Parts: sequence; structure tokens; C-alpha cells
Amino acid sequence: MVDGDKQVADVGGRLADPLIVRLLDQAGNPIPDRTVVWVVKVGGGLVTPTTGMTDAQGYASAEWTLGAAPGPNAVEAQVPEVGAVTFSATAVAPGPPGPGPDPSGTRSSLDADPRSIPMGTGVSTITVTVRDAAGNPVSGATVVLSATGTGNTLTQPGAPTGADGIAVGALQAASPGDRTVSATVNGTVALSATVMISVVAAPAVDHLVFMVQPPVQVGENQTFHAEVALVDAGGAVVPLSGVFIYLGLFREGHDDPSNDDLGGERFENTTDGVAAFDLTVEKKGRFSLRALTDDLPELGPHGPEPYLFSRVFEVK
Repeated sequence: MVDGDKQVADVGGRLADPLIVRLLDQAGNPIPDRTVVWVVKVGGGLVTPTTGMTDAQGYASAEWTLGAAPGPNAVEAQVPEVGAVTFSATAVAPGPPGPGPDPSGTRSSLDADPRSIPMGTGVSTITVTVRDAAGNPVSGATVVLSATGTGNTLTQPGAPTGADGIAVGALQAASPGDRTVSATVNGTVALSATVMISVVAAPAVDHLVFMVQPPVQVGENQTFHAEVALVDAGGAVVPLSGVFIYLGLFREGHDDPSNDDLGGERFENTTDGVAAFDLTVEKKGRFSLRALTDDLPELGPHGPEPYLFSRVFEVK
């Protein structure tokens, strides 16, 4: 941990200083190009980005917006297969907002991103921009969201609108179907704009497969390609995007990984169910690749399923 711990801000407010971590090896040298995953652990706030990379000096950073209730908040910075550090912050209740211009239900706007989400796991971020009759942003306005349908988890904006007139909430849903989201400002002003979010039933992922295996033979430090796919019980690719997949390199006959000998980016997110890797191996020998995901716990390092290994390949 480098900077950003133990800050204090209003509920729903963004912290003044970013969260900064640095990744070092045992000799104290910076490690570049490694994935850092930022996870909200306490308080229900938002952290941006959720996944980042260390720079040439081993640094990675994120912005943290606190949750909607006063009290402790926590965010964990995780480096897969290495460890984690936890940042803490305190959210405090702000004072009452001063008087401002009246919000306009017709000039204010409502948007959602994305507008199609998978059932259960998908999250759509809902952005409300409150404006007055002249089109100027209105600060200090309280926004309450509503959504049609059942099985919704609707996260209300954690604070009144800021100087830009924006308040942000989110929607998840446990059942498929279309949801119409609307907003009311200051308890009486209904926005004329609504937004439609489609919730689609996501097919179940049964296991991982190496859709493209490493070559049987490859030269030392020669780039090769491999692909890992999410598939259902029948072997069809499940087209989920954004599932975090990572690889480990194992020398034949050894139980401990040789990841220091694996070049290229071994951390990738799926696109339409497939994660593609371009890799090199820096030492000669016989190896295999292991694929894991923490996003699907039953397929991760602590799940009941055995690790997915590629075929054995030889580096000459």
C-alpha cells in the first residue's frame, strides 16, 4: 500500500486521493504489467477501475466512491496468486444542502449502461442528470429510482447530485425480462425520461476448455497463442464477456508453478466466452498451462473441480 488509506468523505462521495499500490519482487524491484483487481469489501461503494495493470514502476491506482450509509468502508487490492492489501475509509453524513434552482422533469435525463445484462450477475449503472428549466445542472438534489418487474436489486444513489447535477445508482435482477427504470427528484418532480434495461437468462458455465491448445513444440522465447473458453455441459461456448481468466505454467513432474518463466500477458478477460493469450516460455523443457477463474468460484482455485491443464508441450 502506497497512498489513499484512512480517508474521510461524505457518504456517496469520491475520496480526494486515489488508492495507490505498488507491486515489488523479493528484492524490492518493481513488477510491471501485472493485473490488480479492486474489490469493494465493506460499505457498498464503487471503485474505478475494477481491474487495472501495474505500470513500469509497479504502481496501480483506482478512484473510490464511498457507500450510501455513514460508517466504515473497505476496498481490497488483489493480485491473483500473490496477495492483497485492504484500504479503509470512513463515510460521514453531510450537512443539509442549501437552496438551489428547481429541477425540471423535462430537461433532466436518465441513462443506463449497459442496457442489456445477464440475469443474476449483471449490473447496469443508472445515471441521472438533474437540470433546471434553463438546462443548467442542479446540485444537492435527491434522486430516487424505481423499476418495473420483480426480483430487482435497485441500488439508490448514495448522495445528492453534485455540481454536475449527476446522481448514480445501479440495477441487478434475479429474473429475466425487460425493466423500465424511472426517477423522481426531491420527492415530487418525476422525470419524463425513462430507460429500458433487458435482463437475459445467462446459460450456466459447466467447465473451462482450451479451445486453442499451445503447440506441441515451440522455440524458447517464441510467441505462441492459446485460448480458453467457457462452455456449458454440452461443450457449447457460453458467450459471457468480462470473466477474468488467468494461467499458470507448470514444468512436467513439478507441482509448483514456474510463472517467472512465462512471458506475455497471462491475465485476460473473456470476450464472448473466450479469453485469448499470446505467450512465451523463457526456458527449455516440457510444460503445461493451468487455467483458472475466480469469477466462477466452482471453477477457481478453491472449487471442487480439478484444475484445467493444457496438453504437455515442449520448449526447445
